[in-house]
Formats: sequence, structure tokens, C-alpha cells
Amino acid sequence: MDYRNNASNLSRNTIIYGHSRLDTTMFGTLKNILKTSWLNNKNNYIIKLSTAAENTMWQVFSVYTIPTENYYITTDFNNNAEYQNWLNTMVSRSEYNFKVAVNTNDKILTLSTCYGYGNNQRVVMQAKLIKRAEKTGD
Repeated sequence: MDYRNNASNLSRNTIIYGHSRLDTTMFGTLKNILKTSWLNNKNNYIIKLSTAAENTMWQVFSVYTIPTENYYITTDFNNNAEYQNWLNTMVSRSEYNFKVAVNTNDKILTLSTCYGYGNNQRVVMQAKLIKRAEKTGD
């Protein structure tokens, strides 16, 4: 998780980085998000993420590749207008139209890993929080 994020207090953009390993562990299969076979399976449009304290579900709204840059990993915004502009940019970058609306009330999950050869490209998946439930003790 990005050093600016906190798993127990979600920021507007929570970022998780992972290695794109050849053995498909970690984020090794994230590169598949741009393939027709991945896009044709709507079950892929939901991300389930569990921490020690809660279970969350996220709805994918953007997938794309991009040269290494910092804008998509912004975590703090000065105001709602700046945040909405960032959200609009993330939606417009998507290589597929998921037809999911995002607004300043949404919390975003960004998954990012290396793409291709070298370290100058990233593949990115972004999703908005749609369900959050605290874990209960046994």
C-alpha cells in the first residue's frame, strides 16, 4: 500500500502496488485486464479486498496503461472540484467504458504494477468502494 494511505482510514485514493510476476502471483495477472477475455467476464468488474478489520467490495470503472507518472497516484486533493477533475481524468483514461459514474463522495482503489519490459509503463485498474463491512469476532 502507498505510504500515504492507511488501511483503517481509507483516503479518497487508496493505492496498492504489486509486482507483475511471471508466475502470476501478486499482480502477475493484472496485465490481463486489457484483454477481451477479461473484459467479457463481468465477474471481473468487482474487487474483493479484506483486511484484518473489514471486508470491502469495489466496482471497477477504469483500466489503462500509462507511462510512469504521479498524477494517477494522487491521494490528497485541495477541494471537491480538484477531486472531481481527477476522477474525470481517470475515467477518460480507461481503455474500456464500464459505464460507472464516480463522484466526490466515492472512495477509490488504485491497483498498479509494471507493464511490458522495463520500468517505464504501468498497467492500472481503478475501482470505487461499493460495500464496506466490519469483520466480527468469532
